Amino acid sequence: MFRNLILALYKIIFSTMLKQLVFFVMIALLISSCKFLNPSQMLKAPKDYVYEPLPKVKDLETRLNPNDQLSMILLTNDGFKLLDLVGEDRISNNQLANTLTYRIEFDGLANIPIIGRVKLGGLTMREAEMFLEEEFSKYYIQPFVVLKITNRKVMVFNGSDGQAQVVQLVDENTNLLRVIAQSGGITKTGRAYDIKVIRGEFSEPKVFHFNIRKIDGLKEADFMMQSNDIVYVTPSPQVARTLLVEVGPYLSLVTTLLLVLNFFK
Repeated sequence: MFRNLILALYKIIFSTMLKQLVFFVMIALLISSCKFLNPSQMLKAPKDYVYEPLPKVKDLETRLNPNDQLSMILLTNDGFKLLDLVGEDRISNNQLANTLTYRIEFDGLANIPIIGRVKLGGLTMREAEMFLEEEFSKYYIQPFVVLKITNRKVMVFNGSDGQAQVVQLVDENTNLLRVIAQSGGITKTGRAYDIKVIRGEFSEPKVFHFNIRKIDGLKEADFMMQSNDIVYVTPSPQVARTLLVEVGPYLSLVTTLLLVLNFFK
């Protein structure tokens, strides 16, 4: 009597659970690209999204952006003291005394002593140096200005959960491929054919799209990075792993019921 009751109960539960399990697997396979199976995916663009066209001419010069920290050396007489080998100790002390650091503010202005707030955002390094030399020429004889950005960084999401990095741009002309290499490369879950570079203000970002899966993509990868760029490698949906996590409890319960049935048999 008790055994028949167990068998009847088992058939009802097993039949219902089996139907739910099959239904769940089918639904999960149909929506493998949706947020259910890939909840950590960010910055997803609609299919009709229009990306920024890649520049036809390679930009070889870095442009100054808001929040850049500028290290500035200011010398007179067209930088003569930099090459004056007679007073080496005096030159070193003088050079350190004239090495200053300033920040480009949110509106592209930098507060420089004597000349005040000036627009440097958007200029190349050469343009900024020439501009400052012209401004300082009102107060100094043949001023010589050397600029360097000391906090150039890029955020890189390389296609895996919890592995985002902030990469320091040491060289002036650092391209996309080098930034990816510095961050450890594209992980096995990342899509090399679906890479986004986001540039500019978040309110009006410029989004570039890259496909470097094939060798032809090297031309696209030679894209000069700028400070505060975001590199996002789209991750692939982990369908099998997610299904195993979601379906695992059901399978465990079914296995337990089968063991109980075999025990009564």
